Amino acid sequence: MSLLNINLDSALSLYALPVLLITALYPQIVKGSLVKKALRDDPNLNTNPRNNIEICKKKGVSEDIIKKMERAQGAHSNGLENWPIYAVTIRRKRLLTGIGSFGWIVLQLAANVSGVDQRTTNSLAGGIVVARVIFNWLYINGSNRFLASLRSLTWGAATVMSLTLMVKAANSFNAKVV
Repeated sequence: MSLLNINLDSALSLYALPVLLITALYPQIVKGSLVKKALRDDPNLNTNPRNNIEICKKKGVSEDIIKKMERAQGAHSNGLENWPIYAVTIRRKRLLTGIGSFGWIVLQLAANVSGVDQRTTNSLAGGIVVARVIFNWLYINGSNRFLASLRSLTWGAATVMSLTLMVKAANSFNAKVV
């Protein structure tokens, strides 16, 4: 018996897409809360949000907090840069095209539409989500070389899982064509 009749044989991997997008946005929320704390008395707090870290530096906010803001910004940027790559391997059912990085979303069809086993797709999609959550924590809080290395390993793990789905999709397509 599964919760709400959802199990590893259903298309759970589709839920990974919004969750991965949320993991990309979360570090920005962390940065925003740090900025708000640091500049709470500034009447121009949200007038130039892309420059808030520089404003914090000028206002004498501690270097530790500035570095945490910068790491949160880095985690956010990395999440947005990589989201299309993960989305590429998970999405199914309809073809989406777009401009720029959204053109990658066309490749989302691969894992599900090609016939890759749903359990495999769901397990790898879940692994990608877990790796990205750990990546964000390590990126935001990792202020030493060891945690930075772990961060790189989690990024690599998520990327390898994504590439694994792409290769499995290619193999599945090729098996049908031959």
